[in-house]
Amino acid sequence: MDDKLLLFEFLDAEKYRISLSLGECQLDSKPLGRNEAGIVFKARMNGKDVALKFFLFNGDDSRKGKWLNKLKARYLEISLLETRNNIVQYADFDIVTVEGEEIPVLVMKLYKCSLEEYRSILSMDTFLKLFRFLTNTVQFLHSMGISHGAITPRNILVDDHNDFVLTDVSILENNDAGYSDITAIGEVLQWYAFGNTSNDAGISKVFPALKLYDQIVERCLTQDNSRRFRSVDEILAFVEIQKERDPSELLKEFSLICRKNFPKELPEFVHCSDQAKIIKLFSEFVSRKDFFGSNLIYFTDVERNVFSPRICKNGYIKFDNSAQYKVLDIWIHSDSDMRNDYILVHHSNTLPEKVNGKDVYRWAVYEERTQITWEEAMNGFAESDGDIIALDRTKIEFYNRISREGYTFIALNHLHSLASPANAGTLRDYFFRFSFSYVNRYILEDMNNQMKQHISALGRK
Repeated sequence: MDDKLLLFEFLDAEKYRISLSLGECQLDSKPLGRNEAGIVFKARMNGKDVALKFFLFNGDDSRKGKWLNKLKARYLEISLLETRNNIVQYADFDIVTVEGEEIPVLVMKLYKCSLEEYRSILSMDTFLKLFRFLTNTVQFLHSMGISHGAITPRNILVDDHNDFVLTDVSILENNDAGYSDITAIGEVLQWYAFGNTSNDAGISKVFPALKLYDQIVERCLTQDNSRRFRSVDEILAFVEIQKERDPSELLKEFSLICRKNFPKELPEFVHCSDQAKIIKLFSEFVSRKDFFGSNLIYFTDVERNVFSPRICKNGYIKFDNSAQYKVLDIWIHSDSDMRNDYILVHHSNTLPEKVNGKDVYRWAVYEERTQITWEEAMNGFAESDGDIIALDRTKIEFYNRISREGYTFIALNHLHSLASPANAGTLRDYFFRFSFSYVNRYILEDMNNQMKQHISALGRK
């Protein structure tokens, strides 16, 4: 009998309660996911939520013993890896015997969701995080002589800290798995940007500051062996060569843009609520997006994102590919040590946009003229006069209007004093103060002094 049919008949008969070596398990009746290799269920075991993956054999019965032994060997191989930070956590490998047939089951940590479900808000920061995860994980596995061979958004899980882990490692056979893992890096990055893997457009169509990744994805996917990346090491070497930017040049350019827009006030502090001057300043950063790349960030005490601005209508400014702010006023600080230069943005409460008769803070625009819902944009299809229209994802622009009044910094990532781990507490304390009182020069001077003291103390250790 087919293993899948046999398994479901068994689970129905047992009311989805089974006994494993680690204890009794109560399974949810609806699977979390399934593919040709197996079926995954959420289960409760010894008071803990876990995931159970049942592996299904498809083939001649004479080969099943060999297949089962290979699964056991691969489970042991992955379990004995020296470090598994990016790999799904296994708890046990067990066998369920049903009518004389052995069905292997893997007990795993239960994760929040897969990358498929996680892709609800497009973020440049998440794209870069995903690139680092893919290259780090594949590089590590290949260095251990292990290839995956089937990396997909469904096989990338997301934990409670929004970190990625890879599942189904070294389970599927593939004679050319190392080659296909490189292809998969390009496909997953393309899928994250566009929602599919059949798009000829570059990543920069979605994330304008990431033109470098147009070439990376193209060279992962090309059939031209003279151009195709053969290893993760080649990908990372290419990235370093292409994106290498002298930190001093980044600091000088940021300082120059601030000073030339406020030549009478800087160095030290300047406060500006003149909307024309604010737009002019931000327009300078728009024109220099290629220069700064992913080195410029906007951040609070709880999150940071790549700053890739665009000037919008009605006084709004997009800070990345979707986040839209209405800027009330700004503070700029500049001194002889350019590592302390920053812009503090004070943004206002905003009103929602009317889309399909509803007030929303998240929506999209198709072909620069047609408003569609955020959900339609994410799904790649829109409804118009009763017809369903397939959307070209390169012609979608996302808007995520920030509704609450608040503050956010703009500075150089890794180079600015405030971005240092030594100042995490300082940042948290002052955002707390910002929430209770209007920012003034004295508050910022006090913050700067504490920030410099912490950096100096760190340097003396």
